[in-house]
Amino acid sequence: MPARTGKKIDRSAHIGDSAIALVHGRVNEMDFVWHERKIDAGIDGSIELRDPSTGQVNNRHFLVQSKGSDNRFPGENDRGFHYLCRPEDVDYWMDSPIPVLLVCSHPATGEAWWAHVQGWFSDPGRRASGRVDFDKATQRFGAVCASRLLALADPHGDAYVPVPAQKPETLTSNLLAVTVPTTLYRSPAPGRSPTDVFAAQGDAGAPLRFDWLVRGGLLYTWQPTEGTPLGLACAGPSEPVATAELAGSGDDGHRLVVELLNSTFRHDQRLDCDWTQDRKTIYFKATPRLQDRKILGGTGRPRLVFHAKRTKDGSRVRYYKHAALSWQFLFADGRWWCALDATHHYTRDGYRESDYSGDLRAGLKKLNKNRGVFGDVKMWAAWLQGEEDLLGPRETVLGYGGLLSFDVEVGIDDKDWLVDHRPGAPQPDEDYDPPDDDPLRLFE
Repeated sequence: MPARTGKKIDRSAHIGDSAIALVHGRVNEMDFVWHERKIDAGIDGSIELRDPSTGQVNNRHFLVQSKGSDNRFPGENDRGFHYLCRPEDVDYWMDSPIPVLLVCSHPATGEAWWAHVQGWFSDPGRRASGRVDFDKATQRFGAVCASRLLALADPHGDAYVPVPAQKPETLTSNLLAVTVPTTLYRSPAPGRSPTDVFAAQGDAGAPLRFDWLVRGGLLYTWQPTEGTPLGLACAGPSEPVATAELAGSGDDGHRLVVELLNSTFRHDQRLDCDWTQDRKTIYFKATPRLQDRKILGGTGRPRLVFHAKRTKDGSRVRYYKHAALSWQFLFADGRWWCALDATHHYTRDGYRESDYSGDLRAGLKKLNKNRGVFGDVKMWAAWLQGEEDLLGPRETVLGYGGLLSFDVEVGIDDKDWLVDHRPGAPQPDEDYDPPDDDPLRLFE
């Protein structure tokens, strides 16, 4: 008997259908609407924008051409691949007034990537080659690209509320928990000025303390002044006051407590750090022989907090770089926090500020990435917590907990965010960490 023959659906048609199903599912993840075309002339369907907070649609679309394969695409590796388009398809897509997406996928593994056709082929050289290059890290098709697709289809932002990526993550802030004494003391000091209080301490031959404040004829500090050099500046006994009561007594009381905390912060760090009056920052002092100083950072790795930067041939010192910090005390959610703003201080000899200090700080700020800034903040947090002290135990008035962190259900795809998606734009090297002396090249 002759072999029975019948109708078949070949493998390529099955893969193509699976690829469309994958696109449909990813569009649903974005909270958009997928419209499949029954007759395909180079466009498989369209995506309609939808505001996920209200469900409202606004007749904003972009078109999609799907290309699925169970085999590797040309040149495919862990980082990317390319796809060669037919000239007639490119012409058809480029004539569209609506943005067109080319989505390449591996339905079997659930992987998909996208490219904006008109943006890519706006370059004549690319259009002539018909080749589209894909970066797997930054061009994944799914919820992570929702905000970029929204901006592509509606660049003026009229039709939607931007949707962040569905990417749970933990965000760490620069707010450090602070333990403040529950009681402070105020003593009568009529007619006294800060100069008078310093003079009284000097007359007693005692080390100067800075953890006090003179305001309205009263001296505020964290301990009774009787029997101390500070008592020489007072005209009567100390009176205890609840810190929370004074801070909550109005704006003036709150500001007074904040000023006292600022003075106390400087006092607690006085053995290791100097103070800049103009910028209100502390910075690590020069070492006795101007040798490098390292402390353990928040990750447990040593970090330089004072070191010399020399000329390329090493013959002379151009400047000294000091780790520095500005800060702000805040009261929120029923407790005190210290906002840390890590920076740097530059000196010509370890003591006198460099003439180029402002330019160096500005230049480094432009070059620093999140990793460097976060590392500096964690280093200062660890230092204030007392986790690293090369000069021995420190006696401090204030205590510190951990950095405030938040668990969120949405986030930013950092690799995607750093990429400039304009055709031909230079792309960042995520492994590049600029030398910290780059700014001084302006002055060599």
